[in-house]
Amino acid sequence: MVINIIQNIITFIAVSLDEANIPNIDEFISEYQKIKPIEDPIFWLSCGAFICLMSGLIFADMMKSKLNNWTTKKISPIPLENPRTISSWFSFFSGLTIIFVSALSIINFSIIKSLIFSSIISILFGISMWKAIKDLFTQVEAGTVKEIDEFF
Repeated sequence: MVINIIQNIITFIAVSLDEANIPNIDEFISEYQKIKPIEDPIFWLSCGAFICLMSGLIFADMMKSKLNNWTTKKISPIPLENPRTISSWFSFFSGLTIIFVSALSIINFSIIKSLIFSSIISILFGISMWKAIKDLFTQVEAGTVKEIDEFF
């Protein structure tokens, strides 16, 4: 019974479409704007997200290995300023800048203004987070890691 009803509905739809008199289908389907991939903000948004994800994972893995070396071999985690950590940190915040610029250009901000704003935000976040991580590793090395409640 259910199968007969479904077959009747499909037959009705097929007959209705065959009998429809549509002179020009282009009149009913609006033309979408074709954007080159290099100019598409969604493309750049996804590229920035990919850069952030990969750089963040690389940086997190390096910090994990520093903490593991500290706990097992007592190698100090303090020299954060090596080329690998700086490049992954810089790549993460470059990807964040690309994300911000793309998101702002989607809502029709000019590229120059969104690039300036995004760069300022990324630099401020990058510097403040770098200091926080450096302070955390200093506390780890000194053995005086504060609980989160002591900061607030």
